[in-house]
Amino acid sequence: MYEGTIDPGHGGTDPGALGKNGTHEADVNLIVAKLTGDMLEESGQFEISYTRTTDVRLGATLNADLSARAGKATEAKADFFISIHCNSAVDRSAHGLEVYTARGNTRADALATSVISSLEVALPELTARKDMSDGDPDKEANFAVLTQTKMPAILVEIAFISNPTEEKLLTSPEFQKRVARAIADGVLNYYGIAIPVPVAGPEQWKIDIMEQAKKAGLIAGDHDPNDPAPKWFVCKVALNTLKESALV
Repeated sequence: MYEGTIDPGHGGTDPGALGKNGTHEADVNLIVAKLTGDMLEESGQFEISYTRTTDVRLGATLNADLSARAGKATEAKADFFISIHCNSAVDRSAHGLEVYTARGNTRADALATSVISSLEVALPELTARKDMSDGDPDKEANFAVLTQTKMPAILVEIAFISNPTEEKLLTSPEFQKRVARAIADGVLNYYGIAIPVPVAGPEQWKIDIMEQAKKAGLIAGDHDPNDPAPKWFVCKVALNTLKESALV
């Protein structure tokens, strides 16, 4: 069992970057962090702790807050640490995703590469902003949550909240789930754990037909929309449709 700590950046009196339409970075970070943690735990291979699970700040000052986040990972004896953020820039055209590690060759480089690769596949609408100068795609910075942690630590900048198009994506539940799934899959790949194959549900049109058939009294009880339709059912639906057409 692997121990992981996920850090939703900012929170409380520090909402992080603010989108043009009022989106708070801290809120997006928390949603994506929880989704990522849930997906990792669903694999049965991870126990996940968080630096925060509500909208709170962890320290009275910026330095105290950042140190507290790194400290929580150390206390949890985490095997890896992921800090989740949304990017921002004065230039509203700035766009794309980034993954950071501490400077130099670190144990986090392989984790960052795996997560970047997964994000690129899952989010083709975003540009992966890379720094290949040292042979790998992660960017490097002396962020406190990366330098004060003892385990492989990465910081993910999901997208630019300052970019109107990407701000809209960041508020989309579907996009948030794709980001979380990509980060989780990147971690699974890093540890050599098979990625769960999603079970496809029935198409919506099948569900709609089943509901209409129940209302029409053609069937009763619960049925699997993916089950083959017997001939009697097809004939009943066809006859019912003809009757309704004749009444129109």
